[in-house]
Amino acid sequence: MNRIGIRKRAYILIVICIALWTFLILSYSESFSEKVEYIFLDQEENTSYTKHVEEWLRMKKNFQNLSKLGRILFLDEKEPLISTDKKYEILVWKFGHTIEARHLRNFSNKSVDPFRHCPVKNCDITYKDSSVDTADIVIFHLHRMKDEKDLPQQKRRPDQIWAFLTDESPYHTFLSPKGKLKTFDGVFNWSMSYRSDSDIPVPYGRTILRKKHEKIELNLKKRKDVLVAILGSNCGGKNNRWDYVRELQKHMKVDVYGKCGPIKTCPGHFKEDCPDIENYLFYLSFENSNCDDYITEKLWWNAYHKNTIPIVMGATPDNYRKLLPPDSYINIEEFASPAVLAQFIHRLNETREYRNYYKWKKYFRVVNEHGYFKSESFHFCRICQALNYNDKQPKIYGRLDDYWSVQRDCHPSWNAW
Repeated sequence: MNRIGIRKRAYILIVICIALWTFLILSYSESFSEKVEYIFLDQEENTSYTKHVEEWLRMKKNFQNLSKLGRILFLDEKEPLISTDKKYEILVWKFGHTIEARHLRNFSNKSVDPFRHCPVKNCDITYKDSSVDTADIVIFHLHRMKDEKDLPQQKRRPDQIWAFLTDESPYHTFLSPKGKLKTFDGVFNWSMSYRSDSDIPVPYGRTILRKKHEKIELNLKKRKDVLVAILGSNCGGKNNRWDYVRELQKHMKVDVYGKCGPIKTCPGHFKEDCPDIENYLFYLSFENSNCDDYITEKLWWNAYHKNTIPIVMGATPDNYRKLLPPDSYINIEEFASPAVLAQFIHRLNETREYRNYYKWKKYFRVVNEHGYFKSESFHFCRICQALNYNDKQPKIYGRLDDYWSVQRDCHPSWNAW
């Protein structure tokens, strides 16, 4: 074969390769392209949804055993006028530095004022053990404690409030396997947790009814090829949540970010945000435990904050109905299996009925209050509010597991139904 023929064939081969490569790139780009959709929620009344709002307001009356602060946060009671020059001292005993990054520095190198958005500011925070003699309240980070040696050894003042703090479910109350609830029977006066019936409620987020219905314009930029995502750094869970994810993946694509999946563009932990999640229409807000009121940043931040529809596992159906906007989420307990849920998600996408899961934004807003992903933290604000507002009549948690325990507060996993 002459040299010209060889060159001609080589040229044709190069052209074919370039064309094939271009086709593959375009196909890849198309498959991973995003769909931009605008949703307009005007100010006209939606009669059917208004009924949902009325039902939600009725359900709020079912909140029980709320402190004064709890009634302010969950029942929208007005905050009382405080006319006092008293300065309250808050002591975080022994483990103050373990919560500082989240609640006082927003996971940065710069300190922030924890009372900058707080209606009361007459509180000081200290970590000094010597302040146990003067502090008005002592906060004990229960997650870090092991036994009575982690308590102050000097005699406590009778008017001093001791409160236990936990952001974890009863399954994970203690970091140490040596930690036992009964060790702390008769020790604490107040509770501080995500639960609405805590003396100092610190929920991860809250639903707030708008005083005036808003005209909402949403610019949804969502992927076409994969509808569902989840982010995780804890690849376990008492509720077998990852088993559910694997079953769901047999019937539809689910992108898994972080330590528990193949996509490592996001760290999967609470110090850094994961913007990629915003590109999905649905997010698996699966908690690590099925326990009362346990609704974390997996829903408030990873779903609501990113205009992604949460598919929930964790709290009870009544908890979700009471704490979240109506028709704003999908509960796995309403489906016989992951396969049935997958069919439902595909139908929502094909019919565009997913748009109904955004109607709530006209009537409600949600707030993140947990401090993760550099969101606002209200923990110290809530302590200060409780000191100003709550009834200070003597009380004690004689048996801690009467208020806080796996047996009392938690429920079987999805595959134990």
